[in-house]
Amino acid sequence: MGRLEFAACLGLFVTGVYSTSFGPSMSVLADDFGVSLDRAGLLITVLFLGSILASATMALRLHRFDPRWLAAGGLALVAAGSVGVALAGGWGLALASVAVIGAGDGFMVAAVHTIVARVSRDVAHGINRLNVCFAIGAIVGPLWSAGVLASDAGARESVYLAIGGLAGVVAVVVATAPGLPAVAASAAGEGRAAGMTPLAWVMGFVLFLYVGAEFGLGSWVASYADEEFEAGILAGGFITAGYWGALMLGRLLSGALFSRGVPARRVLAGSIAGGMVTSAAIAFANEQFAVAVAAAFVTGLAFGPIWPAAMAIASEGRSSSAPAAMVTIGNSGGFVFPWLQGRLLVSAGATTGIAMSAALCGLMLVLAWWALRMGRRSGAAGYLS
Repeated sequence: MGRLEFAACLGLFVTGVYSTSFGPSMSVLADDFGVSLDRAGLLITVLFLGSILASATMALRLHRFDPRWLAAGGLALVAAGSVGVALAGGWGLALASVAVIGAGDGFMVAAVHTIVARVSRDVAHGINRLNVCFAIGAIVGPLWSAGVLASDAGARESVYLAIGGLAGVVAVVVATAPGLPAVAASAAGEGRAAGMTPLAWVMGFVLFLYVGAEFGLGSWVASYADEEFEAGILAGGFITAGYWGALMLGRLLSGALFSRGVPARRVLAGSIAGGMVTSAAIAFANEQFAVAVAAAFVTGLAFGPIWPAAMAIASEGRSSSAPAAMVTIGNSGGFVFPWLQGRLLVSAGATTGIAMSAALCGLMLVLAWWALRMGRRSGAAGYLS
């Protein structure tokens, strides 16, 4: 792995840290800014709105630019927005700061996927490794925020100033990494590379549902544990970290499967089916705390391979805009579903709110089956099977 790909992996590690820090922090942020718990969930909505707009801009207008600079600029925005969250004195400023984080997220996540899709010798393995780094950061994020907030309920500043500093340091690492190889950079300018196949579009909608299920569960499992079992902030942080840790193991497993030649379509379908069963088990644990926690961890394990498998299928042609377009479509699910899940959790109960993840998995499974039939009919089965 070269320096540029390593820098891309560091960028996605930072994404894991800041994006998952909000889960255990949600009740504290609600109290700090004087809003209800479900209204605090709008922070996640705004995060994804900024990300969607930025990655869409990259897909439509900026995909010919050096993604290294887009990734570094995105990280700089994340750093600025994190400092804003730390120092915000009111709800409006907090929302604006999270929107800045979201814009940085969209540029950076789309850019690092573009980098790996262009330079990795094995696209499926490279994208999977990139997302393992996200999952490692996603373990660190909730442990950091829950640990600091549990020791000092007013320590929001410490949590987000540290995250801002981390993002700033990694921005420098990315900016000073070598640029894309000349051949890859020139290929990026070819008009033929900017398209999305019909199969890639369907994979994008799979990710639309997946991000809603994955990030919704990761954002609200701590609140679910507190509402249903009175677990508290620290235990909720450990449960959230365990969920993301299991997701990391799922991505390590999918990387091993790809290395052994297991088809991406099988990995995708099996992971979605497993996630549907285990996320339903969380919701219907019937007040058995150990069962709910175990089911959350196994759901993370099942969810792990879905993003890299779908991205690998869509990025097979090394299109310059496909990764950015996939990130845009996928993150749109984060704009819609986590907020709705929070509303359900508050208004209809914790069980109903968490059950939404299983329902999204059911829809994903239908779309994945349709996409695989499309792949066979269009002659893409050579890659998918």
